[in-house]
Amino acid sequence: MNWIEAIARLSREDKSFVIVTIVAVQGSAPRDAESKMVVDESNIHDTIGGGNLEYQAISKARGMLSNGLSNGAPTIIQESFTLGKDLIQCCGGKVELLFEYIPAKDFNVVVFGAGHVGKALVTILSELPCTVKWIDPRDEFIQAQKSAALGSNIELMKMQNPDVDVEKCPDNAYFLVMTHSHELDMQLIEAILSRNDARFCGLIGSKSKAAKFRSRLARKQFSKTEIARLTSPIGLDQVRSKRPMEVAVSVTGQLIALRQQFLRQPNIQNKSDSASSTNEDGNVIDLVNV
Repeated sequence: MNWIEAIARLSREDKSFVIVTIVAVQGSAPRDAESKMVVDESNIHDTIGGGNLEYQAISKARGMLSNGLSNGAPTIIQESFTLGKDLIQCCGGKVELLFEYIPAKDFNVVVFGAGHVGKALVTILSELPCTVKWIDPRDEFIQAQKSAALGSNIELMKMQNPDVDVEKCPDNAYFLVMTHSHELDMQLIEAILSRNDARFCGLIGSKSKAAKFRSRLARKQFSKTEIARLTSPIGLDQVRSKRPMEVAVSVTGQLIALRQQFLRQPNIQNKSDSASSTNEDGNVIDLVNV
């Protein structure tokens, strides 16, 4: 597999990788400038010429992968290698290598519902560095959205079985529930809370709807800790609006704030160690594992 095919496949599979490029050559070297290879956690794709130069480049790339230099954006490092003096290669030239670390996206958003707010929300999310699963059970809504130009990070799906669809979602996802049916919303919330790994479980609706859902969850034997992971109403407290796009902007701001808070605390692994606080609307905000 050449480096172009490797980038396409690894991007499609949402895996981290490093692109190694020869950006400049002085004297004799195994390959010319602009030669590339791609390094992932277990494979090497293409070559920059072999020998100790390639060995050292692979080692550096793997170090970047294992150290997890990602903050949601690529990391770039440039380094010089003297083939004779530094690497004991008889070519004797000097090579400048560029290392571009492309992290896997772990900002995964799942939107249940393709109504007015769902559509507005996905429109905004299509411009952000996240992956989005957009799921709705209604054929007419799915068909209507298929004719639209969706962003490359949006995967539109028809709901088959709420429990199974939730189970198939990525780990540590940000879930937003906003379907046309309160009963379907309830089934989805139960499935999401049962996963025990959601970074965010948000339900659209009024304070009255939120209270009813929490009461129903309690009657279904969900624990106080599990119920505390439900955020409803959703959106920023400062934004009071019912217009779909304004609601979508508010919810997106909330997701971005939670995402940035999570990135500042990269060593937190699971929600069992999380702390929480309650805002003035009664929404529980996870202060550790968002």
